[in-house]
Amino acid sequence: MIGGKAAPGVTTVSLAMAWAADRPVVLIDADPLGGDVVPGMLPGRADGSGGVLPWLVATRRSGALQAAAQLQSFGIAVSEQVPLTVVPGIQSPSQAGTLTSSWDRLATACEHVEGADVVVDLGRAHDETGWSMVSGADQVVLVVQPTARSVHGAGWVVAHLRGRLGDLNRVRLVVNNAGPYTADEVAKALEFDGAVRVPADRKAAAMLTEGAPFAERSLLRSRLVRSCTSLVAQRQGVPA
Repeated sequence: MIGGKAAPGVTTVSLAMAWAADRPVVLIDADPLGGDVVPGMLPGRADGSGGVLPWLVATRRSGALQAAAQLQSFGIAVSEQVPLTVVPGIQSPSQAGTLTSSWDRLATACEHVEGADVVVDLGRAHDETGWSMVSGADQVVLVVQPTARSVHGAGWVVAHLRGRLGDLNRVRLVVNNAGPYTADEVAKALEFDGAVRVPADRKAAAMLTEGAPFAERSLLRSRLVRSCTSLVAQRQGVPA
């Protein structure tokens, strides 16, 4: 899961897609600028013992399969009803160096997680993004808002994805939130055949990314989560 400039809502859509899934999901917070998952949805629930960085340290001498088998144990089970595990990312850009040098290792581990789909929140695309995570994904989700600024920012990401992947066959376009343009207009501007529309749903989004009071039943019934079921239905294994 990736986006361009102008805060398109990558974390919101990543989490909504994970909640919409009909099978176990491991969500990896891999934003090198500092992840928002812990303060946004799990305030007070992460004690620093879990997450991507502790996993990297603990598995530094492990093989790919051994490291992949341990990845979920460094996450937080967020619900007793929904099989969703969140692996927290770095909390500050000052920690990005460690993460940046480990993209290939993390990508390989994600490919070998058994019994669950893996959703990777890469945040806003830039030079330090984990592009090897993108290259190895079965499906890449590009999130953009229907505004001129967001579409303009996504243009660079589309060009970068096309250059790395060869084409956009594995890329799904998600138009998130409200704006002056339709999903079809955004898709046409970015040269996609179509897009999945995710409606503005401030209450549900606040539960996922703003640390608002959490009501699981309300979240699962929200327009935000329900709109992501089409993304889940068309997944091919490891969305990024």
